[in-house]
Amino acid sequence: RRELPDGGARPNAAQFKQLVVSALRELHGEVGAALPVDVLTYEEKTLSAILRVISSGFVKLWSALTLLGFYQNRRCAFRVLQTSPFLLALAGNSRELVL
Repeated sequence: RRELPDGGARPNAAQFKQLVVSALRELHGEVGAALPVDVLTYEEKTLSAILRVISSGFVKLWSALTLLGFYQNRRCAFRVLQTSPFLLALAGNSRELVL
């Protein structure tokens, strides 16, 4: 999830993807920018997204997002809420399961 502490422009899905690629390029160069990252879902209202990346690129993606501090000359931060090697595991929270 992306956070904008001082408000600011909310990117659409294409701009969000470009932001992710830019963060990878800034920290890891062209090799990082070439990392295949898919935006599976993106909610502009909440600035939340589900990203898919190959397991070998997981650390590069996470580090690039957490070290990014600005978007369009405004402060911003990414917060990783959940990770999983299985997409189905992201569908719900087992701690909130009512039996």
